[in-house]
Amino acid sequence: MIKRLLIKKARKQQIDDKERIIDAEKIYFIEDVSKDYHCSDGVFSKDDLKKSGIIKTNKGKEFLIIEASFIDSFKGIKKLAQTIPLKDLGFILAETGIDKESIIIDAGSGSGGAACFLARYAKKVYSYDIHPKCLAQAKSNAEYFGIKNIEFKQLDAYKEIPARNVDLVLLDLPEPWRAIESADKSLNKGGFIVVYCPQITQSQQFINEIMKKDYLHLKTVEIIERDWKVEGQIVRPRSLSNIHSGFITVVRKIN
Repeated sequence: MIKRLLIKKARKQQIDDKERIIDAEKIYFIEDVSKDYHCSDGVFSKDDLKKSGIIKTNKGKEFLIIEASFIDSFKGIKKLAQTIPLKDLGFILAETGIDKESIIIDAGSGSGGAACFLARYAKKVYSYDIHPKCLAQAKSNAEYFGIKNIEFKQLDAYKEIPARNVDLVLLDLPEPWRAIESADKSLNKGGFIVVYCPQITQSQQFINEIMKKDYLHLKTVEIIERDWKVEGQIVRPRSLSNIHSGFITVVRKIN
């Protein structure tokens, strides 16, 4: 995991009556503090990497060094498949209220991003995928984070989900309606199924099928995130904001 962050804030200066950036912001992510760190700004000694506050490279460049958090490493997670973004994972966490007593099924491991994120809040996560390469990457990411409460297994969630008495089933699958029967057998009464789909027609088909059973359709949402540039007198949306990611459907078992 990333252990420390080296941060240099941008420096600005008035040139020809305009504010110009003369030194760009930089952040270096340090995984190994047992050896010197080499970068374009010079070399940080391994002894300085263990300090706090301001440290300098051998070229005299000053950086602030701070402890890294889980989220610093999570944002750089290695991917074989697209992961559910943080804005959507946060919504799932809030809507289902999972905690340290919760058992979760993650059907469609992908690169393991959702499993690793949710495992920090849950008691146990069972993560399933049909593809060996995806499972291998997901396991590698869990090991990288030092997460021990995820059990990975290769299987077809459309046909079977062996775990029982779970509180949340997350379906990140191309045809989630095909996993309704297996998910229903695993879920406690009062538990949640959350479906993540890139296309609204997938959500529609899942809802049409799940409403034939004893479930409440709580909501189907798209979480819009628009990044804004706020700098001096400039206030506007950034042109490269990633607004759409996927549709989230939340249903709850009532019998």
